[in-house]
Amino acid sequence: MSLTPSELGVLCLVLFGLFYWLGIFAKLRAVLALLGVIGIADGGFIGRLLSDLGGALQRAVGAVTAWAFGASLAAGLFIVLVVIFIHDLHPKKSASKRTGWVAILLGAILVVGVFQIPALAPVTAALRSIPSSIVTFLNSL
Repeated sequence: MSLTPSELGVLCLVLFGLFYWLGIFAKLRAVLALLGVIGIADGGFIGRLLSDLGGALQRAVGAVTAWAFGASLAAGLFIVLVVIFIHDLHPKKSASKRTGWVAILLGAILVVGVFQIPALAPVTAALRSIPSSIVTFLNSL
C-alpha cells in the first residue's frame, strides 16, 4: 500500500473529524486539520472550495481595511489566524474547539498564497512539501 499526499490529507481530515467528534486530542486535531487542508488543497472539489474560500476571505479583509483605514491589508486575516493558532498551541494554554477551525482557514489561506507578505512566500512552498515528505517516509516503511 502506498499513500499519495491527497490521500494523506483526506486521512488527516477524517482523523480531525473523529477527534473533534470525540472531543479528544485538541492540539493534535488542529495540526491534523492544517496538514489535511494543505494535503488536499491542490485537487478535488473540497480542496478547490477551501482555496477559493481562503482567497475570498483575504480579498474581503483587504477591501474592508481599505475602506476603513485607506490602506488595504489583505494579510490581516492571516495575521489574526496565526496569532490565534500559536496562542492556542502554546504549551501553557490549552487548545479549544476553535483551534481546528482556525487551522482549516489558516491552511486554506496558506495554500492559496494570497497573504501578500513576500518574506513569507517560502512558507507556502515549505508547507506544500510537508505532505509529500510524510508520504515518502510512510511509503518507505
